[in-house]
Amino acid sequence: MIGLLLAASVTAQAQNISGKVCLESDRSPVPYATVGLMLLPDSLMITGVITLTDGGYVLENVKPGNYFVRVSYVGYATSGRSVSVEAGDTDVAVDTIFLSETTATIGEIMVVGERLKGKEMVDRTSYAIPAAVSQTATNGYDLLKKIPQVNVDFQNNVTLNGSSNFIIQVDGRQRDKEYLARILPSDIETIEIITNPSGKYEGNIDGVISVILKKEARYGVNGNIGANVKPFNKLTSQVTGSLDYSMGKITFYITAINIYQALDISQSNKSIFTAIDSTISLSGSGGIEVTLSTINSGFDYYINDKNSLSLNVSYKPVNQDVDLLGETFLYKGENPLNTIASLTHNGYGSEESSASLFYEKTFTNPVQELPVENTYYNFRSVEDNSFDNTRYPYDSEIVLDIYSRHEENLNRRNYYSGKVNYVQPLGMNAKLEAGYQFYYQKMSYDFVIDDVAGDNLFEYRELRNSIYSGIIWNVKKIGMQGMLRLENSHIMADSVSEPDYTCVLPTVNIQYKFSASHNLKFTYNRRINRPGIYDMNPYFRTDQNYNITQGNPDLRPDYRDRLQLTYTWNFGSNYFSPYIYNEYFSNRVGNEYKVTQSPVDNTLITFTRPYNLLNGYELGGGINATLWYVNFNARVYNGHINEYTGPDFTIPGRDYFSWSMTGAAYHSFGKNKKTTAFAFLSYNGVNVNARSRTYNHPFYGPGIQTQI
Repeated sequence: MIGLLLAASVTAQAQNISGKVCLESDRSPVPYATVGLMLLPDSLMITGVITLTDGGYVLENVKPGNYFVRVSYVGYATSGRSVSVEAGDTDVAVDTIFLSETTATIGEIMVVGERLKGKEMVDRTSYAIPAAVSQTATNGYDLLKKIPQVNVDFQNNVTLNGSSNFIIQVDGRQRDKEYLARILPSDIETIEIITNPSGKYEGNIDGVISVILKKEARYGVNGNIGANVKPFNKLTSQVTGSLDYSMGKITFYITAINIYQALDISQSNKSIFTAIDSTISLSGSGGIEVTLSTINSGFDYYINDKNSLSLNVSYKPVNQDVDLLGETFLYKGENPLNTIASLTHNGYGSEESSASLFYEKTFTNPVQELPVENTYYNFRSVEDNSFDNTRYPYDSEIVLDIYSRHEENLNRRNYYSGKVNYVQPLGMNAKLEAGYQFYYQKMSYDFVIDDVAGDNLFEYRELRNSIYSGIIWNVKKIGMQGMLRLENSHIMADSVSEPDYTCVLPTVNIQYKFSASHNLKFTYNRRINRPGIYDMNPYFRTDQNYNITQGNPDLRPDYRDRLQLTYTWNFGSNYFSPYIYNEYFSNRVGNEYKVTQSPVDNTLITFTRPYNLLNGYELGGGINATLWYVNFNARVYNGHINEYTGPDFTIPGRDYFSWSMTGAAYHSFGKNKKTTAFAFLSYNGVNVNARSRTYNHPFYGPGIQTQI
């Protein structure tokens, strides 16, 4: 009797039904669609829910039986799928339900399928990749060229809103940009752009490019190979190749990239020391030869529909040789004093390797997830620099003195990072996200002059613990996200007087949707920049012109608080997004220059040391747009640096103005759209510091590529 009662209890146990709703045209998720569960055969409505922002839904406490899941959404034809819940089943997953437009003609549907449209969410912009677009690209690099806010130049240098300070993720796993060479465009479901990263991400990055792959099982061998060559003047070439071997649930891969450049270079510099009425002018010419290689290898293992495991190992060797012949002219007022002829050689070699192990567990609810990532990184570089200087009286061949030096700079860095993140849905319109990250890094810097080792070793260690938590909430046309990240760093290094600091990094996103094509978003974030080991190294260095630099081990991080208002308009296949912003910065690192006499030959030289001396603000605006075949972003801004008064010197306040732009045009032609002509232009404007201005030249070029 007890056995019968237990059997009856198991039979009557209720189950959950979960699934996802997407648009048929571009496979993008459909938020806020109505999902109803109907009992068959009499079509009695049992229960109903609304889809989440990622198109997912869960129908809870469903008893065994035969049902029909019906989905309705304004402007789209009602669709659904039959589902059977058996006694003793685990939670039941329904295949994705696709919705098609009810008012479009066949011709219009074909046009929509060829468009790359963005869907604005409160924390990101998502671009579904239709088949017609993926067919015109060879790999992930090519596909990024078609994404608004992203630009890729001839050498596959990627920028997001004109900045290279961002990370790339593939299915939530952080990857370097060279990993994109192995991804087939047909395997990409969506590309997401995050321009205001939440506390989930480290506080020093400005953006995220997130690539979401299709979860379809693959079998057999896939691969691609590509080559770019600039045959004119000095040779520049790039070769990429990748190979995948898939066995359904697991895929092994290897990707390799090699870049070679041989370029002519020229150098000119002018320094004016008004305090003692002196000027240095430098000019020169030479050549540079660079080889950069990258190898990525590993596997992706989808253990089952709830668990996945990935391993990625990368190796990047870099070699660079620069030869420069220059002349330095020194003046006192209008009177020339000396000439220094310099022959300089800079050799650089580095090895960079990393290993990342990623595990992710998902649950019945499509929003709930638990990813864990562990990363080990190792870097080593050697600089082999030498120069020969000969000093003459101006306009004379009489040798005053000769100075030669050979220098080796050794730089090492390694770190371990472990992080865990958890996402929990809160009803149908909100989700909670929280996580923890452990980070430990060790850096060392040493240099040897004329093969004589000195007491120049500088070692730096940092132990960092970070926690973060926040919520995303969506209701009708309004979306909100708020997240807070706390980071505590403990520093172990010589000469550091303040070894501990804690920073608070909040992030806020508020979105209002006027319609599917018009969107307004307000964002606020606080970012941190930590000084590098070169800035902190307390030992002296002398360059080929006898100028001396010294680091400052007491440098603190600098902070940026940014408020931004962004309007986005999608029309046809075009994207237009102007924005305005106000940014406040504090403790930004700037150099203090002093004029003194060289310990080598008593000539006038500069002594440079960095300090946290820049505070101020910046006002600006810009446009991100993709208009027909042109993808570009531009920014115009002006700012103010406050006056700095320190114990030894004072720097007056100053105003500055600058602008920058990055743009590219791509057009595919031919019967199968396999040939693409392109052109790109990049200009970074003028960089203003406490005591200096840096002027940049524009970078541009045309090209053509074809798929075989």
